[in-house]
Amino acid sequence: MLEADRHKNIEILSYSEVVNVEGYIGNFRVKVKRKARFVNESKCTGCGSCTEVCPIYLPNYFDEYLSARKCIDIAFAQAVPAISNIERDSCVECFACVDACDTEAIDFSQKDEIVELDIGTIIVATGWDLYQGDDYGYGIYDNVITQIQLERILAPNGPTYGHLKRPSDRKRPKRILFINCVGSRDLKTHEYCSVVCCNLSVKNSKLIMSEYPDSEILVSYIDMRCGGKMYEEYYRRARDAGILFIKGLIGKIEEDPITKNLKVQFEPVGTDSVVEMEFEMVILSSASLPSQGTNEIASVMNIEKTPDGFLKEVHARLDPINTKVPGIYLAGSCQGQKSIDLTVSQAKGAASTANIPMKHEQYTMELIRAQPIEERCAKCYKCIEACPYGAISVNENGLIQVDIISCRGCGICEASCPSKAIELAHYKDNQYIAYIDELLPIED
Repeated sequence: MLEADRHKNIEILSYSEVVNVEGYIGNFRVKVKRKARFVNESKCTGCGSCTEVCPIYLPNYFDEYLSARKCIDIAFAQAVPAISNIERDSCVECFACVDACDTEAIDFSQKDEIVELDIGTIIVATGWDLYQGDDYGYGIYDNVITQIQLERILAPNGPTYGHLKRPSDRKRPKRILFINCVGSRDLKTHEYCSVVCCNLSVKNSKLIMSEYPDSEILVSYIDMRCGGKMYEEYYRRARDAGILFIKGLIGKIEEDPITKNLKVQFEPVGTDSVVEMEFEMVILSSASLPSQGTNEIASVMNIEKTPDGFLKEVHARLDPINTKVPGIYLAGSCQGQKSIDLTVSQAKGAASTANIPMKHEQYTMELIRAQPIEERCAKCYKCIEACPYGAISVNENGLIQVDIISCRGCGICEASCPSKAIELAHYKDNQYIAYIDELLPIED
């Protein structure tokens, strides 16, 4: 991030969001809302003086709400740029930060502003969110947490400085249960596999075991899916380290109100008995969901979504980078959850693909496009409903018109028109009739 921030050809618009995209490849007009930080970016040095004097504490979103942060603070230690911002909804306007700032960077008069940019190509990399239902007592019992929260606990810059402690009493848990496939591979929630959960449970259980060899760790799973280079071997090493992997479904979980331990019932596959065990902490490997930004950008950029909610590519296997809109490309988990190595590969592929038309400064397309026939149009507008590219609209006279840049010549509109009022250029009925007459002449 620091290298990107220092690069002369890269401009980072942090604390911003895309609100509108118009145009086409090579000529996109993008509107970006730059949210007010209430801190002047050109004056703020990130010294932290304002944070020290601020009296208001908030839950820390970066630590997955396991710690607190000040109302004015830098988002996280490695944030780029390292500039504070004020959470105005929680600010009591005591102005202690104003008095403490030597550079006079605090500006409560700031407002959101819209920046318009001329863009040639666009890469979407909006990431993913985590499923957070109340499964297995999450959000109800203190010591039931998600893998992401565990990641923050095990991080050296996390709320417990990398040492495993449970939220309820900050004591180290010895007996720990991991539950895989929470909210995924389930017809009631999300049918798809979230890809990374099995490897994540292996990694984090092994990290805990490496620091605390006397830990008793059990991983409950439906199927262990550790596909990929060296992943299966890593799974085997975790088993050799003494971590128990048991196939079975978890039933009821109850909390002991005094000790805050968790009594868990589950039925291992291959047995007819229900086992009850007590754990000091339960870790949920929850489903990966399309991020809020993914859903917002899909509507802004007119990008289709697959049934699982992720952004739709041209072809899931043969072309996972391009979208139906020329000049807009996908990278990472906005297209579907994937491991770090695959994310890096797709990001490099997206950067290379976007660079091709930018380098040549031209984009060539075949104008096999839909052409409306006004005198035949019955104004049923079925073609508009059928067009997957949003290329057909209605003009001021109520007649259909086709955007030749957005149209891809797929022919769906022609097939759905009951009046034969729209045809593809170079593939018109009279052309086909001429071909047929030439190939199958009728002798007199």
